[in-house]
Amino acid sequence: MIRCIAIDRDCEALAELSSQIEKIPILSLQGTYSNPLEANGILARRAIDLVFADPDMDPINGIDFVGSLMHRPLVVFITGNKEYAVDAYNVGILDYIIKPLTLDRLVRVANKAYELILPPERDTPVVLPGRGSVPYLFVKVDNRMQRFSTEDILFIEGCSDYVRVYTSGSKPALASLNMKHIEKKLPQGHFCRVHRSYIVSLNRIDSIEKKRIRIGERLIPVSDSYYPLLLQAIDAVVPA
Repeated sequence: MIRCIAIDRDCEALAELSSQIEKIPILSLQGTYSNPLEANGILARRAIDLVFADPDMDPINGIDFVGSLMHRPLVVFITGNKEYAVDAYNVGILDYIIKPLTLDRLVRVANKAYELILPPERDTPVVLPGRGSVPYLFVKVDNRMQRFSTEDILFIEGCSDYVRVYTSGSKPALASLNMKHIEKKLPQGHFCRVHRSYIVSLNRIDSIEKKRIRIGERLIPVSDSYYPLLLQAIDAVVPA
């Protein structure tokens, strides 16, 4: 079980979030708070794995609150305000969800947290990926945080400690993170690792033949170890 808390100064939004959390079997809600400082005690005891919070809080905003934590759990911001997004990813949050929150979206982030918290020997997740999608992600390109729409990403190529992000209609961008880290940022059920050096968007695949994927003019190899995962992933794709 993932031990989590919810923080939101809007009582109705907090009640709705709590109700959604309780529908997901792998999440165990340990408390709700309208004031983030009231959560310091339970967080100091390292009794929480995951925090859901609206960054627009009083008497301290979510960015400063996360930065103040000595022992930081995974943090997911759920808000109607987009202006905190870049700062939020800079302090290392797990995900940034724009309200209104849907159960599909919450299931997706629960799975993401589950994969990070559970031991590596885990075989299968308890909760299946939801149908929602992460609309965008931020990664460091040169000296700036670059926003990418996940719908525009064609595929990603690994280059040691960097990745090249290929998108429709623009040149590939060289981002300062490795394949493992960007794979965790991508929405489950929409992207698939097919090779040590490649992740592809399932919706962008034109054809698969002889363990090679065609996306536009590019042919991407599929390694033997990842081929069964690719077949499973394309079989599970839900039409839009």
